[in-house]
Amino acid sequence: MVLVEVILLSVVLLLSVAYLFLRERHSFWRKRGFPYKPNPSLLFGQMQGNGTTRHAAYVTQEIYNYAKDRGERFVGYSFFFMPLVMVCDIELVKTILVKDFAVFHDRGMYSNARVDPLSAHLFALEGHEWRALRQKLTPTFTSGRMKQMFGTMMQVAEELHRHLLANIGQELEMKEILARFTTDVIGTCAFGIECNTFQYPDSDFLKYGKRVFEHKLLGVVKMTFAMLCKDTASKLGVKVTDPELEKFFLNLVHETVEYRERNDVQRNDFLNLLLQIKNKGCLVEEGHTEQPDSLTGLTMNELAAQVFIFFVAGFETSSTVMNFCLYELAKNPDIQERLREEINRAIGSNGGELTYETVMGNEYLGQVVDETLRKYPPLETTLRVTVQDYTIPGTEHVIPRKVGVQVPVFAIHRDPDHYPDPECFDPDRFTVEQCKNRPAYTFLPFGEGPRMCIGMRFGLMQIKVGLVTLMRTFRFFSTDRTPDRIEFDPKSFILSPIGGNYLRVEKL
Repeated sequence: MVLVEVILLSVVLLLSVAYLFLRERHSFWRKRGFPYKPNPSLLFGQMQGNGTTRHAAYVTQEIYNYAKDRGERFVGYSFFFMPLVMVCDIELVKTILVKDFAVFHDRGMYSNARVDPLSAHLFALEGHEWRALRQKLTPTFTSGRMKQMFGTMMQVAEELHRHLLANIGQELEMKEILARFTTDVIGTCAFGIECNTFQYPDSDFLKYGKRVFEHKLLGVVKMTFAMLCKDTASKLGVKVTDPELEKFFLNLVHETVEYRERNDVQRNDFLNLLLQIKNKGCLVEEGHTEQPDSLTGLTMNELAAQVFIFFVAGFETSSTVMNFCLYELAKNPDIQERLREEINRAIGSNGGELTYETVMGNEYLGQVVDETLRKYPPLETTLRVTVQDYTIPGTEHVIPRKVGVQVPVFAIHRDPDHYPDPECFDPDRFTVEQCKNRPAYTFLPFGEGPRMCIGMRFGLMQIKVGLVTLMRTFRFFSTDRTPDRIEFDPKSFILSPIGGNYLRVEKL
């Protein structure tokens, strides 16, 4: 009986301590006299329903609108029990991402190169490690490098074209088809490996690419813990990468690198550029003298981590952008026809030849892609973390060191003050005149400042090559299974539609 009483008393004590801890955390901003969103849930803060019934984009948009309705430039809230600041004022967004970048150069992502090598990639690294790696990798994504990969990408696009020709007149689930296309592109341009997922849909590349975005309970718990308690997670050696996923990518990279170095294989792909950095410390251009040998190259694990994030970033985000774009084009046939005419006109004026310049320089195609990225930014939020106490300009409010600052990209893109009638799909928002009249930093699909997406050029080229290939030959129609309004999958941390995207495809 005494033992039962002791156990009950211990449970009550633990629950009481947990309750007091959570209540204290939720009063973080109120005690500092900071503008804040009231009435947080005890367990979830303001993130009630996030990941279960609602996508984070909707939750973030509600907090953003709450602050805007009260005339606040920023607002504090509870992300579970972690205090965050959401920035709503565009000038303050610019200050954080660019002007005061020295204070906000880290994303607050978890990485541990020692026990979790694939987590130590450019997107997650911090401080000096990030700067050194960014400097090495920046030359790999110039327009000249992208142009070298264009021919390879067009060969993959031919497979996409053939697959749709074989399924003319049918209702197709485009999300899956476009995922195969981007898998083949990344496999070829990153690894130099022909995945052929249209012929072999059970490809390991496609399987493991999807696995990155699967939400397994243990993985979600570990990732959440690692994000909320980074220092503790590092000391404990928490591993957030799926072990099978890690084994697949590490083995693939090791085997491919060994084969290339043993046989002196040269290809116009990402891995070939990384091998130059691994062995020489930097990229050496033809006709230029080599850099000093003292420059540090990449270890095999560092190389594997960069290939991994290149695959992850290029596989899912590009396919979802194309997917959303086709959805909108099917819903807006007048825009679809205009895009097709503009593409055909550009190719015709180039003697019928489809070149890198024709694809990347097409003005209306750029507007269509930008409007898709406005309405459906792959990452709904950009996060930064303070490296020191930071006084918000023009106020006495201080954001403490190591506190996250959120730029709500999705909410800014759907703010009617910046984009009137934001639910309407209107590529003419991105004419040169319209862009000049709109404040800077209201369009942030790739982030902004020194830490903006390094692979932006590659992602845009992949999206545009895919769309040009589809528009030249096919017309897309909505069906009874095409929703009037897309709902985002709450289990996906990027914007992804629930239930796929079914469209009818007809040959022109």
